[in-house]
Amino acid sequence: MIDWRDDLPRWEQIVRIIRRRISTGEYRQGRMITERQITEEFGVAKITARKAVAGLRDRGLVYTRPNLGSFVGPEPPDDED
Repeated sequence: MIDWRDDLPRWEQIVRIIRRRISTGEYRQGRMITERQITEEFGVAKITARKAVAGLRDRGLVYTRPNLGSFVGPEPPDDED
């Protein structure tokens, strides 16, 4: 059970938790992070999960590939030539 703080939005708290998991190696580069995973694990609404993924992306912690999903970064270079 998460002990939510009142002074930060939940999506920001989720970003901090996932950032910690990435920095400790619990979440390795290339691991998929889904909104569904976040909604189920943290018991939050879909919009909160979407904001958390966007926050992770804005901080360069994950990258999103259209039609594939979001993954722990850094983003690999495009292979298209």
